[in-house]
Amino acid sequence: MSSLLQRSRWLFEPALALIFFVLWTMEVVGRHQIGPGAIRSTVPFWAALLALAVAIGLSRLQPIAAMSTGTAVLIGQLFFPTAIFDEPLVYLGYGIVILVVAATVQGRMRVVVLIFAGGAGVSIAGLLSWWLGIGRGDPGARTMFFLLCLATGVIAWSVGTLIGVWGRKRGNELALARATSRLNAAEADLSVAAERERIAQDVHDIMAHSLSVILAQADGARLLAEERPTAVSPSLATIASTARSSLTEVRVLIETLLGTPEGPTHPGLGDLEGLVKGLTASGLSVTVEQFGEIGEFTAAQQLAIYRIVQEGLTNTLKHAGPGASARLALDGRQDGIALSIASRPADVRQPTAVNESGRGLIGMRERARLAGGWLDAGADDDVPGGYLVTAYIPAVQQEGVIA
Repeated sequence: MSSLLQRSRWLFEPALALIFFVLWTMEVVGRHQIGPGAIRSTVPFWAALLALAVAIGLSRLQPIAAMSTGTAVLIGQLFFPTAIFDEPLVYLGYGIVILVVAATVQGRMRVVVLIFAGGAGVSIAGLLSWWLGIGRGDPGARTMFFLLCLATGVIAWSVGTLIGVWGRKRGNELALARATSRLNAAEADLSVAAERERIAQDVHDIMAHSLSVILAQADGARLLAEERPTAVSPSLATIASTARSSLTEVRVLIETLLGTPEGPTHPGLGDLEGLVKGLTASGLSVTVEQFGEIGEFTAAQQLAIYRIVQEGLTNTLKHAGPGASARLALDGRQDGIALSIASRPADVRQPTAVNESGRGLIGMRERARLAGGWLDAGADDDVPGGYLVTAYIPAVQQEGVIA
């Protein structure tokens, strides 16, 4: 309904003009009948009444045309006295024109409308004083009549201006509310997209690691099945353990989405040892070096560190070839932790090939950034064919903020 009223708003002034013309026609038609011998004296009157109604109809759509038409009526009545409205209340139509035009225009045009309002008031007072003899013989009464007409025009201009200011303020508030609503919707969509990206990254990290371990163990078991049957059983146990661990992590991820009263648990710094053991059992030689004391980290930061180490070592297992080795260095500092993962292939002639634009590296960099730190990855200049991942995650300060 409100949208229909807004679309039909432009019809209000033309409808008001039609009502104005019809009502005053019914009021004065008996005194201004168009007939033989009276055309010359009545046509100017009806033309002035019709032109004033047209000015009302144009007051919002064409403010300048409305003021010009109203001015033309007053000038025409000065040259054709029979066009002067003998019913003074007809001139209230000028009040309607002034009010609507003042509510429509902005800026310097308001001054033009004020001049029109004052000029129309004085002109109407002069025409009525001359034609109807208002205040004749009483200069004080005539002065009061002029001031009354002038004040009426100024009041109509003031009311119209206030209505226009209020209407535009209301429109701006509605526009701001709509823009805010669209912004909130966009933020909600962005949050959903970010959450989807986070879920996809978690699933990638979990499944890429577990499947790489399972694949390495399966290949080893297949190759040793005939020569060393007894070695197959530990490989199958590692496959089962890795699959079970991955299933648990996926379940935790799902519980995170659904929400649990006790809250989900995520892997952290204390789980790095188990991660390294699992990869070592898969055939990757991992050397761990730790320096200094590791400070306090939030659960989200610990998860980020775990996922970075997991992805870095998994990339070594996947891309460095059989017999590859990795060196994990954890340098604990007072203000954070610096870590590095150096991959070294068994055959230096076949360097570690990592997809720089893959989800794994992008996810590692994003996790480090969200944890307040940074991550860099690229070829290891100190190790032929090697690949080096370095990262830094700031610790939580005593005030509870990230350094």
